[in-house]
Amino acid sequence: MKRIFLLTALLLTIGIKSFAQQMIPKQKGFEISYSVFPQSPEKQNYALTAGLISYAKNGNYLFGLAEYSRKYEEYNNYDIPIDTFTFNGGYSLYLWGDRMRNVNINVGIGGIAGYQLINRGDEMIYDGSILNSTESFIYGANGKLSIESYLTDHWVFLVNGQLRFLQNSQLGHFQSLFGFGTRYNF
Repeated sequence: MKRIFLLTALLLTIGIKSFAQQMIPKQKGFEISYSVFPQSPEKQNYALTAGLISYAKNGNYLFGLAEYSRKYEEYNNYDIPIDTFTFNGGYSLYLWGDRMRNVNINVGIGGIAGYQLINRGDEMIYDGSILNSTESFIYGANGKLSIESYLTDHWVFLVNGQLRFLQNSQLGHFQSLFGFGTRYNF
């Protein structure tokens, strides 16, 4: 019964066409998303993002996003948690969309800055080893490719991939993320 209901809801959602004006310059939106780090199947490594966007001309938009991420690094069968708090700001360019702009592909570039906390700030690991660094300020740049689909006049479903270059990060210079989310335009 649940499968029939979900299938019916999915078919209705796909069949809905939005004819309202979308991506109007100076229109604002609130976005939330959940992302994962590829190639990390052992533990739940994730990133939660929330922020605002502001549309410019031709479907392009400015974005400002705050993010919290948790990733585990393995050390002698012990998982060391790495918490990262960042702010990401930049510009996203409209690349392609269908005639009614219900499905769009955007590419964005931006700067990223934040703070990284290793092992919750504790230098000592369970076996007596000492970490050289437990916290640092990080900064860098990121690129993002997203597919955005309007579910209604205001709700947008997002799927995106990101590649980041970060200085001072204990996770390495390059990081990738894959995620999905939603945006409400008002």
